[in-house]
Amino acid sequence: MQILRSTAHSYELITDWGIPPEKQSFKESAAVAVDAKDNVWVFNIPTNQLLIFDSDGNLLNIWPHKYENIHGIDFDSSDNVYLVNRNAHQILKYTINGDLIMSLGESGCPSETGYSLQVGRDTNWKNPVRHAGGPFNVPSGVRIAQNGDIYVSDGYANCQIHRFSIDGKLIQSWGLPGKNKPGEFHLIHGLFIDSENRILVCDRMNNRIQIFDLTGKFLGIYSGLLMPSKIHETPDGDFVITEHAGRISIINNEGKFLSKWGNADGSIKTAASGIFRKPHGCAVDSKGNIYIGNVIPDGDQSGSGDRIIKIAQI
Repeated sequence: MQILRSTAHSYELITDWGIPPEKQSFKESAAVAVDAKDNVWVFNIPTNQLLIFDSDGNLLNIWPHKYENIHGIDFDSSDNVYLVNRNAHQILKYTINGDLIMSLGESGCPSETGYSLQVGRDTNWKNPVRHAGGPFNVPSGVRIAQNGDIYVSDGYANCQIHRFSIDGKLIQSWGLPGKNKPGEFHLIHGLFIDSENRILVCDRMNNRIQIFDLTGKFLGIYSGLLMPSKIHETPDGDFVITEHAGRISIINNEGKFLSKWGNADGSIKTAASGIFRKPHGCAVDSKGNIYIGNVIPDGDQSGSGDRIIKIAQI
């Protein structure tokens, strides 16, 4: 048993959680989410499938639709499911049974930002987009506010947060390309609405999380991070952050680090570094258990490619 510790809690690292269907493995899992019943939703890129597990890792269901790359998942108070269909530049809203209710964005039609997913890959994301654009150009995350408003991080080839009404009307957008000032973004990779109704935005290539109110007013920054990808609040009011450089961190409401797991050097020098080499998806259940999905497997390194990692609070 490997134990991970933070200032507030101890955790058991479980690397063999969530057995996928026969002849499948979690080689790349970009999106992980937990619903109101603490079921864990995992998108598996190689098979284009969305898999649903109970908290013990038993497979409950396979979503009836396939996609190229689901990059974010959230649920509203009526248990409707919102999916970020990243490569199609869409946000899709379904019933819990998989019936499509609403789509935001036109499939295959990105907004114009002077940038694209391929440009980012070819340049290793060296530069921000040239200019802001409307919805969407490779979106990365979605969260639903208490009043039903839909917030989207847009994202890989854009630099904006978009806010929609519950019926899908665009209310506002904010964000500019840049490296330093508040409201400037370089690869937005996910967002979260916390218990104080603050929007926490993972400004990945700027190594920070920017904080806004629900109307887009800037409130502050969490710094000292290494390519933050996703953030999720714990039942204690702290935050779990996946850092793409190879680390899982827990911070409190003031941004103080409570734990850092992994070397954040992109290597596999230690067991923790290997398991957390490219942590991507992140979710926390009602008991404080953490679920992590990686996007680059580490071959024979235990747990990194073949399973979703559960970090169980003990």
